Amino acid sequence: MQSHPHALRYRTSGLRRATWRIWPWLNWLLPIGFVLFCLWCATTTGGETAFLIVLASPLLIPAAGLLGALPRFALRRQGAQATPLPQVALLAVLWWSWTALAAAMPDRTIELDPSESVPVPSLLHRLVGDPAGGVLSTWVFSAAILCGVAAWSLLLVRGLGALAIRHPRRWERAGWAAIALAPLLLAGVGGLGVALGQVQTDAAGEPRVQVTARSADQQIALAEQRYDAVQQVVADLRAAAAPGGWGSQQACAESLDDDGRGWDAYRLRIGFRHAASFDLDHAALVKAITDAGWSITRDQEGSLLIEATGPQGAHLRFAANGDAPLSITATAGSFWESADRPVSSSWCSAHGGYSSSPGVRGDGADAAWWPPLH
Repeated sequence: MQSHPHALRYRTSGLRRATWRIWPWLNWLLPIGFVLFCLWCATTTGGETAFLIVLASPLLIPAAGLLGALPRFALRRQGAQATPLPQVALLAVLWWSWTALAAAMPDRTIELDPSESVPVPSLLHRLVGDPAGGVLSTWVFSAAILCGVAAWSLLLVRGLGALAIRHPRRWERAGWAAIALAPLLLAGVGGLGVALGQVQTDAAGEPRVQVTARSADQQIALAEQRYDAVQQVVADLRAAAAPGGWGSQQACAESLDDDGRGWDAYRLRIGFRHAASFDLDHAALVKAITDAGWSITRDQEGSLLIEATGPQGAHLRFAANGDAPLSITATAGSFWESADRPVSSSWCSAHGGYSSSPGVRGDGADAAWWPPLH
């Protein structure tokens, strides 16, 4: 090939020549475009990740440009003057991954107090809407990273390998197909994530579609039944530790989708703290926990710490440190709820605290106050 450079254009396809020529340009234009997109996001939405990417752009752009040039440099050292057809498909996947990365990138607002930070939906999330948009964006973002890294790695490996002079015609068809279908592939991965979320069951064994078919009042009533069930478990174990002197500490239906990138779900947290320190019968407490059907995962004496897991993803924690009174916290497994979040409280997880009053109200317009802890 090196001895007949003028004949090359007649022995190579236009696709190979075109991708070879635009390759060095896109090595730089795509990272620059990504940074400019992040600059726009940072100025319009105040996204923290976008702002950090802009700050790191003096390092990010040269690094991305030079890494993107490595496979082409390896090919040139072997005398290549056009993109080998197998690499055309890989380039298409790599270049489209930059676009998908920008469109699906999640973010949060910049706040002095991290607890005040709120999610910033990705461009793809805003186009699709809630609640599927968040799930779709999460899967597309992950697929873009994995596919982009895999495509670049294969480009480098093939560039360092033996250079083939001729390629079957099917490789050219594969190259054109990759250019057209790579974005559909990334979107298809996102669609798969949405479909899997629809059939996935919660701690009660119910798929999301069954839960969201209920009205807000029905979801709240069911959550209160679960709340009472958790309370009963905690009450029985409180009695095993000490007959009285307990005060309520936590009562919360905690949102599990504060970042807006998943399906709406909640878990119940209930906690009590004893009014004073006392001599605890450690062996009797452990026996009461196991007799109640819990599996102990951690048992530490001295500074008491007992953790156990139960049915439906429930978690139990007993803790007492030094002179600090004994506390009990029970967390029920995750349960689906509809997109209007009639059960969960954003206050609960956003501020990292829990109500010591009779209860915490959910976000829905018809949400009821939780029953008092007892």
